[in-house]
Amino acid sequence: MFIALVAASVAGANAQKFQGGEKNLEVTFSPLSASPIGINGIRFRMFNSESSAIRVGFNLSGDKKTDVWSQPGEIGTVTIPELYATNSSFGFSLRPGYEKHFAGTDRLSPYVGAEFLFAMTSTTETEEHHSGNSEATFDDPANWSTWTTERNDGTITFGLNALAGADYYFADNFYLGVEIGLGFQRVSQSDVEVTVSDENAYLNYVETGGTTNVDALVTKNADGKLEVLTIIGDGTGSFKNFNWGPNFQSTFRLGWLF
Repeated sequence: MFIALVAASVAGANAQKFQGGEKNLEVTFSPLSASPIGINGIRFRMFNSESSAIRVGFNLSGDKKTDVWSQPGEIGTVTIPELYATNSSFGFSLRPGYEKHFAGTDRLSPYVGAEFLFAMTSTTETEEHHSGNSEATFDDPANWSTWTTERNDGTITFGLNALAGADYYFADNFYLGVEIGLGFQRVSQSDVEVTVSDENAYLNYVETGGTTNVDALVTKNADGKLEVLTIIGDGTGSFKNFNWGPNFQSTFRLGWLF
């Protein structure tokens, strides 16, 4: 593919860059990697004239993984079913920006610009457990049930980036680009939210030596009832992170005009 691009560049010696009014989409291009063509979100540009363009980057992602953390079995007269642990995540980002392009050459278009960043992520950890709702019902299968614990947290990010880059048009309507920047980001951790589907079963489970994914945030109050602690951040003590400095895109941007 890299050889083909070089050949296209030589053949397209008279390739022209944008004139104004065009739109374009981009993918990432790493010619020497195992996966040369990739995508990390979608970037769209619209050229207002020969010297300016507006741009917006967009990314939406998520995953969900379910594992069997406990195989079926028996405890006395009680049959324990297969129990699952599920981890899921969601991510969203939006990067609107503006570019000021300079004369360059017929095939090279250098530019400076700026972009704003907004992003959010969320994660959910769910565990299933099977137990009785009190020690007195340990030998009675009718008082055993499957219940769940769930932990939710996430982040919100704001940022601003000053940009400098260039696009090289190796053929009509196709270009390779590079870009560097200088900016800052503020990442805020959201509060952790914990839910337990059966409070009595949970308290009995942990008092008899069981552990779950939410134990650090759950305790008993003076009345012996379940009480969920409120924390800010992910439990590490960090609520906000502020980062600034230079940054760069480590791959080429491969784009086409339409």
